[in-house]
Amino acid sequence: MSGSEPGYEDIRRSRDFNCRPMLVVLQEAPECPVAPKLLAAILRLTALRVPLAPILKGCDELAMGAAMNLFDRTKRFALSTVQPYRVLGRGIIAFNVLLAFIFFALAAFRLWLDHPQCNEQLVQIGSKHVLIVQASCLSEHWLSSFGKSIVDNLAAGLVVAMVSSLLLWLISPKAHFEEDIAALQPWNIHELLHAPLADTKNYWFRGRSGRFIRTAVMPALDAAGRRESVTRTLHMILPNPADTSMLADYAHYRASLQGAKGQWDASRIQNEILATIISAAKRANTNHFFEVEIYLKSDFALFRLDMSDDRLVLTREDPKWPGIVCSSRSKFYASYHEEFRNEANRAVSIDLSLATVPTSLQSSDVDGILAALSLSITLTDEDRTAIVQGVEKPESPYG
Repeated sequence: MSGSEPGYEDIRRSRDFNCRPMLVVLQEAPECPVAPKLLAAILRLTALRVPLAPILKGCDELAMGAAMNLFDRTKRFALSTVQPYRVLGRGIIAFNVLLAFIFFALAAFRLWLDHPQCNEQLVQIGSKHVLIVQASCLSEHWLSSFGKSIVDNLAAGLVVAMVSSLLLWLISPKAHFEEDIAALQPWNIHELLHAPLADTKNYWFRGRSGRFIRTAVMPALDAAGRRESVTRTLHMILPNPADTSMLADYAHYRASLQGAKGQWDASRIQNEILATIISAAKRANTNHFFEVEIYLKSDFALFRLDMSDDRLVLTREDPKWPGIVCSSRSKFYASYHEEFRNEANRAVSIDLSLATVPTSLQSSDVDGILAALSLSITLTDEDRTAIVQGVEKPESPYG
């Protein structure tokens, strides 16, 4: 119906009348209820050009913030599902999106071809109106039939192509979809660190306090070794907890980072490292299929290194920073593996078999364990309590 036909203005006025009372209520709202937030989110996501300020009054900034938060969460979920470091995976997804777009375009064209383009004429016979339709329509033309067959065949081919590419994605090894080296977005780091823990036989770690090692890596390797009766080995390079000057420098660096959680000082870092060492001794000495090699250095690295049998992940302390991931097929993987060995050769190794860690660790046991490991460190009662807490109830850095 065009705007010049009778009744159009009546319909438009009726539609506006139904909308205006809702907008008036929103204008007069003294505070920001749930409804304006939901409306702002819908308007934001659907890209409707509606001015929010006169509608939402004093709560438009909060509503727009909630909408942006929803959009950001949706974007991050989509990116984490796609896994950007998988090049072939991205290509398959883009290819299927293109095929789907072409398919819907062909479907719309097919519907247009199927609609009869017939000439109509309204004739008045006496007091009645009769609609006369031309018998020969465009939909019955040979060209229309030929076009329909082409569209049908193209649509069938698109469906076959989409199904084939999806099956290729599902049945192919995941390693074929990964780049040899690629940038890793922050929201994919946690998942990528957890992925190889169930299958890897060796894990190399160079880091600072080792909280992720205590909460995720050690339990996973310990459980996998018991389950499969195959030895898992954890190699770690940690800062020397006896070097208080170096720990103070690291604490100053850690506390200066944007978004640093909690108070970081030399004492806390020392306690975290000691908790990692004692946790490793406790698990390694009670499981024949779990071995831990620890090397202590009098410096700290800005990049944390996590290496499994099939990949290497380099990350920074700042959770908002991207990381680097490369597969074991890459020359970078072999180079970092050699760098780890060189650093381990220059570090001080610890023989964890010398320490006996009781099943129920107490604060009074800490000094004896450190003495058995030849670690001459003076602790306070608060330090001992913090170390026991770190061993028995480790806190995940991703929590």
